Amino acid sequence: MKEVLNILFNDFTNDNRVLKESRSLQKNGYKVHLLATHFEKELPQEEEIEGFKVTRFNVGRLKILPLNLILFWLKGLFAYKREDIIHANDLYALPPAVFIKKFINRKVKIVYDCHEHETEAQIYAGKPMLKMFARISERMMINSADKIITVSESIAKDYIKMYEVEEPSLVMNCPYYEEFKGKDLFREELDIDKEKILFLYQGKYQKGRGLNNLIRIFEELEKENKKLVLVLLVFGENIEELRERIKGIDNIYWHDKVSPDIYMNYVASADWGVHFMENTCKNHDYAMPNKLFDYFMGGLPVIVSDLKEMSNFVRKHSVGYVVNLEEAGSAIEILKSISKEEKEKFINSVRKVAKEYTWEQQEKVLLKIYNSL
Repeated sequence: MKEVLNILFNDFTNDNRVLKESRSLQKNGYKVHLLATHFEKELPQEEEIEGFKVTRFNVGRLKILPLNLILFWLKGLFAYKREDIIHANDLYALPPAVFIKKFINRKVKIVYDCHEHETEAQIYAGKPMLKMFARISERMMINSADKIITVSESIAKDYIKMYEVEEPSLVMNCPYYEEFKGKDLFREELDIDKEKILFLYQGKYQKGRGLNNLIRIFEELEKENKKLVLVLLVFGENIEELRERIKGIDNIYWHDKVSPDIYMNYVASADWGVHFMENTCKNHDYAMPNKLFDYFMGGLPVIVSDLKEMSNFVRKHSVGYVVNLEEAGSAIEILKSISKEEKEKFINSVRKVAKEYTWEQQEKVLLKIYNSL
């Protein structure tokens, strides 16, 4: 049995992709040990989740990134127990993996899992020196990886261009296949009239995700088409300011975060999924967010902003509308014209995509990568 050291620089509380990958490897004959951080002290330092071990490291009381990273890397080195494969999630997890391969065990294999375009992410916007340091670091380390995984074709192509690496494998963050029928939880819990058309935004409250723009658009829509309502199923820091922002807006509803085991029941309770992510960095332009695949699995067509990967996918598969956020009027025109019957135009395409883009299919790619090492 091959052993895998899975390295993740967060507390492993809401990382669905890492959970699915670890679960898939564990159930297919690999022994997985996941290393994570321990910022949230109420979390156990050690636990077993679905057969694989999770160890969380204290990396300092304060969130000071350079210090946290150095402590995490050092503890990761000491935690290495001659595992056969190291799975590095994101650029932050790559340094200890490369150090182990160069100085401790030259036979160890590294899988570098880029959850996004690592050096083109929002955190580097307006920080050219930090971005340059990240780019140099990635360039120095990436050729030590035996396999590279990315989440979109555009990111994969850019990595080939930037670093002249072997073509990365594409493992998208898709949900398990399941059929959801007869769900109407939002209307029941938030007392929303059945005649209303319910749009859902779910995800993290973060700069560049387009939430403020989305709220402004629905404020305008309240005057144009009173049948359209927006539900925010949002988590993250500073969400109280968002809740204050929507007070008094009759067509925008708030719902607290729900647990992962019932989350998809809520997604399937909406009529449309919406994601107006802004083109603030290349990573956003090249992203294929997992929330889109959740929308499709829940039977929802989508309305998305005109970013490269998202818009190409939506148009190619005929699963919704694309709007240009630089022309707010065009977004309002598309939205206000949507009727109860509009969803039926896309439902067959949505169901087809839901069956094609599943974790069961993505798992096959992941296992092929691992079985080749």
